[in-house]
Amino acid sequence: MTDFIYGYDNWRKIYLDSPELKKNIWVFIKLSNDTEIYLKHYNQWFDIKNWLTNTNNSISQVGLRYRSNQISVDVDNCDGVYLVRSIKGEFGGRTKECYTIGKITNDIVSKTMWLTPELIEESSFTDKIEDCFEEAIIYNEQKRKTSTV
Repeated sequence: MTDFIYGYDNWRKIYLDSPELKKNIWVFIKLSNDTEIYLKHYNQWFDIKNWLTNTNNSISQVGLRYRSNQISVDVDNCDGVYLVRSIKGEFGGRTKECYTIGKITNDIVSKTMWLTPELIEESSFTDKIEDCFEEAIIYNEQKRKTSTV
């Protein structure tokens, strides 16, 4: 099994007991069965993608958390969700670390870029799905199957 943290109470206990994790940007996911999962590290997003193919759940909400600051995006009525970590910078300027969360609907990804650790919205834009990183996409398989029947 994976190293996911299930539920807010379990996340809070680990967060409070682990000083080395206090500066983490946490990804959290709420599933269609109301289970909340917290990811210690961004790379666990790829584990969630594989794990969901073996369950009968889909993602209804995804978000980011830094200390007590939290943002969330409702993706319950979407074809899928997109999450990617990136760096934004300019010559001679400050480098900004970001997470981009996208909602997939009809092969269009509506993205919002969040500056970290502050979790401030930097920008919003849309892209065609073929212009996105495929490994960052998790499709809502139940809705996709329903729409093709």
